[in-house]
Amino acid sequence: MTMPTALDMAGPILEMLTWLCLPAGLMLLVYAGILRRFISPWVMAEGVVYSDASGTGFRWFDHKYRIHHAPMSPHDIKDMAVGDTLPIYYHPKRPTQWQTAVPEAAGKTAVVVGRLLTGVGTLALIAGFILPMF
Repeated sequence: MTMPTALDMAGPILEMLTWLCLPAGLMLLVYAGILRRFISPWVMAEGVVYSDASGTGFRWFDHKYRIHHAPMSPHDIKDMAVGDTLPIYYHPKRPTQWQTAVPEAAGKTAVVVGRLLTGVGTLALIAGFILPMF
């Protein structure tokens, strides 16, 4: 009985890597695509600083042309004057959920891990086809 060579052992290992990494990576990429498309689509609007009897804050129109208010303390907008504009990012289904910073893409970690697993699975698949030639 002879010991198996490294090439003999690589075949099953490459096949396991293909079956484990490729489907998992593709599913993570699909999941991240769904997240980015349907779950957290931030919309940008032009916000205007206001100050009236109710207080100080931002006002903006959403995608259905409804007015929204975001009360802020004078400390938060100390560098801005009444009438100044700034970009506001809000969630179209919940316009009360807003931020002034550019939102981070949803599913960023899922995309990185999905690409990594898909790459490893694809390389294992290609190596599995090339390995029998040697």
